[in-house]
Amino acid sequence: MSKPNSKIQIFEWGWLTVNQVYDGIIFKQHHLDALAKYEQLSGTEFFRCQYSKLRFNQYVGVIKVGDLTIEVLPKTDKHQLDKGQWQKVLLEMLLISLQVEAKTTTNAAINIRQHSVLDTYMQLFLNETEKLIHQGLIKKYRTNISNQTTLKGKLLVHQQITKNAVHAERFYVAHTVYVHDHVHNFILRAGLECIAKTGSNPLKRNAEALLLFFPECNKYLVNDKLFKTLSFDRKSEDYKKGVELARIILLNYHPDIKGGSNDILAIMFDMNYLWESFVYWSLKKATLHLPELQVFGQKTKVFWKKEAGWSMRLKPDLVIESTTSNVVIDTKWKYQSSVTPDDLRQIYAYLDYFESDKGYLLYPEQLGDYQVSKKEGHYQLPDGSSNDNKSCGLMFADLIINNKLNKVIGEAILESLQFIKAKSI
Repeated sequence: MSKPNSKIQIFEWGWLTVNQVYDGIIFKQHHLDALAKYEQLSGTEFFRCQYSKLRFNQYVGVIKVGDLTIEVLPKTDKHQLDKGQWQKVLLEMLLISLQVEAKTTTNAAINIRQHSVLDTYMQLFLNETEKLIHQGLIKKYRTNISNQTTLKGKLLVHQQITKNAVHAERFYVAHTVYVHDHVHNFILRAGLECIAKTGSNPLKRNAEALLLFFPECNKYLVNDKLFKTLSFDRKSEDYKKGVELARIILLNYHPDIKGGSNDILAIMFDMNYLWESFVYWSLKKATLHLPELQVFGQKTKVFWKKEAGWSMRLKPDLVIESTTSNVVIDTKWKYQSSVTPDDLRQIYAYLDYFESDKGYLLYPEQLGDYQVSKKEGHYQLPDGSSNDNKSCGLMFADLIINNKLNKVIGEAILESLQFIKAKSI
C-alpha cells in the first residue's frame, strides 16, 4: 500500500511503469487499473494506458488516484530546471492564466512554495467561495409545489382533489419562495463536498467549515451541459470565478463506484492552451495603459459559409491591433526544428482576414536577458518572387529568467514588434 499522501512528480510525455519506484513511491498495479477504468469511461486525452505502463500527453496538472497524487509538470527542451522549479513555474502560469494572481499575492493563505498543484487549485476555490460567503450568498425565486396548511399562491385543483380529499384543512398549492436553493449555490456546495472528501487534511477542515454556511440544495446532474446552459445575471455575476473553478473540479471527479478507495480527481490543462493564455494575459498587462494597442485572444471571423447553412471560422490565438498595423500570432509550446505547411497556410489566411501583413509562430526559448528573437520568412508568389506584403516569421521568447517565470514576457514581445520602445527591464 502506498504511503499516506504520497506524491509522484513526472514531466509531460513521461511514462509510469507498474512496480517502478518514482520519488520514493511505488506505482502499483491497482493505480494503473483505476486509471485505465477512468480512461475507458471518460475517454480522457490526459494519458494513455498500456500493458503495465502509463504514458502522459501534453496535459499538465495533477491526478489524484486513491492515496496517490501524480503531478504532471511542463518541460521545454531548452530549460534545464529541476522538478521543484518546474512545479513553481506551472503554479505561477496557472495563477496568471486563471486571473487570480492579483488576489492571491496579497493573501497569505496561498504560498506556492509550500503547496502542491492540487492543494493550490483547491485553495483557490476555497478562497473564492469564502469571499462569496462574506459577501452573502444570493437568493433566487423558485416555484415550490407542496401541501400547505394555509392557502397561498396558486391552488392546484387536480392535485388538491387527488391528495387532499380527506384533508380539507390542507391546500395543494404552487407558490413562489425566495431561497438560497438554486443551481449556483449547488455547484459551490458540490465543489466543497468534493474537497471535503479528496483534499488534504487542512483543506478538508476548511471545506467542512465552509459547508456549514451552505443550505441543503436540490441535486442537479453534474455534466458539461449543466455548465454550458448556466446563465449569470447582475446578482450572480460574482459567482463566475468560483463556478469556473468548481467546474474543473466536478467534471473531472470520478468517485469509486464500488465504494473503494480509488476515487479519481484529475485537474489537467493542455500545455498549448496554458502557454497561449499566459502570453495573452502578459500582453494584456503590458498594454493596460496603452489605449492605442489592443490585444485579442481567439478573435473569430467567418471565412466559409454553406448556403443557408453552417459556417466555418478563422480563429488565431492572438491578434495585436494598433493604429498603424496589426500582427497575428499563433503560440506553439514545442518547437520541432521546423514548421509545418499547415501552420504556414493558417497564418496566410489569418493575414488576409485580420488585415495584417505580418504573422508569427511564437515558441518558448532560453535566450537570457529577457530577449525575444525572430527569424523572418516571406511567402512566395506563383512566379517564385517574394511576397513583400505577407510574411510569417518564427518568434522565440524567454519563458524563464534566472530559474523564474518571465512575467514581463508581454513587454518583451511588444518591444520586439516595435509597438513600444525598448527599456531596461
